[in-house]
Amino acid sequence: MDTAVLSASAGLIGSLIGGVSTFAASWVTQRRLLGTQTRMHHARQRQKLYSEFIIEATRCLADAWNHQAEGPEVVSNLYSAVERMRLVSSGTVVKCAEEVMRGVIAAYTEPNRSFDELRQRVQQRSEEYDELRAFTNACRQELSH
Repeated sequence: MDTAVLSASAGLIGSLIGGVSTFAASWVTQRRLLGTQTRMHHARQRQKLYSEFIIEATRCLADAWNHQAEGPEVVSNLYSAVERMRLVSSGTVVKCAEEVMRGVIAAYTEPNRSFDELRQRVQQRSEEYDELRAFTNACRQELSH
């Protein structure tokens, strides 16, 4: 075989290998970047959903403190948020959200309370009175993974 052909073939094969390896490295990098961006997007969506649920649950609990429920529509936004969580969240988060919703419904059935009772409850800082603590802890744990 002619040395010129051998040199040209070696150069061509080396260029081909270099091009393929560069393409493969670029492809792997882009796939990982896309995966990371997708996970971050989903985490932001869940975080927004959890925040909306916390705001609505807090509003309902404050309303239930001195009002009786007039109909099921008072918890419709909470129910909607729980159902949306079923699509994207872990079973633990959904279970905790359901517990919060049950607590809100129970709060609406209790007799009206005074602001002084609220103050005393807040000063106690007891976990048994914090309907949202387990939910927020489950959300934090899910979002950290």
